[in-house]
Amino acid sequence: MTKFSSLFMLPVLLAASALAAPFEVKDTQGRPLTIEVTNLDGVNVTFTAGGKEHTLTLDRFDADSQTKIKEVAASLPPQIPKLDVDVSVSNKRQKVGWYQATQTVSQKVILKNLSVSIAYPAAKGYVISIGQNREYTDRYKVMMTSEFDISVPANKSFEASTKPFSTTYDAENKGNGNVGGYQYDSYVFIITDTTGNVLLTKTMDGNLKSQLEKDTSLAKRIIALKKDQLIDKNLNTTEAVSSSE
Repeated sequence: MTKFSSLFMLPVLLAASALAAPFEVKDTQGRPLTIEVTNLDGVNVTFTAGGKEHTLTLDRFDADSQTKIKEVAASLPPQIPKLDVDVSVSNKRQKVGWYQATQTVSQKVILKNLSVSIAYPAAKGYVISIGQNREYTDRYKVMMTSEFDISVPANKSFEASTKPFSTTYDAENKGNGNVGGYQYDSYVFIITDTTGNVLLTKTMDGNLKSQLEKDTSLAKRIIALKKDQLIDKNLNTTEAVSSSE
């Protein structure tokens, strides 16, 4: 039995229950299948059936079904496939004297396109690196900002590394002799489309993750932050702190 034949033997009720907006098509032999079209690229149609993604050429469907598929595909918004996102942090620490330490930090972003047929649209990636003051722990600073273009073909990966930066801070953090300094604390990774709409956010900070999920405008404010800008734990700028440092 061919893959195509087995697809058209899927129970229609199963497909209908698994998909949001299904419609029925037939192959060239008249066998029915309920599908949800996600993309039409030339002669190749990508659709979901039975809870799984498939790609077939249009000529595998009868004439009426091909017309239906083209009409549905023409009304679809641009498809944005899911990404598997991994941000790894390289954090090399070296002690300087008795009380201070120096960190050299960089981040590597790896994006895996989970769709086997749909390319991730052209996008922009931003990594904002945040440091925490060792003397005044409610104060933070933007340690580095990185920006890069993103392109992830179907079923492929994309990698980008941020420029390394170094910071020196009080490693002991004790008593009146605390000299402060900013220690690397976390990152915020953001993807936008080419017009600035936020598509994805990721951070290692639980508080910021919750805020980003509740307030989509926060990501745009984070993108606007500049290197060495002083901020609070919610990444709001703190001019009063800036003037006293």
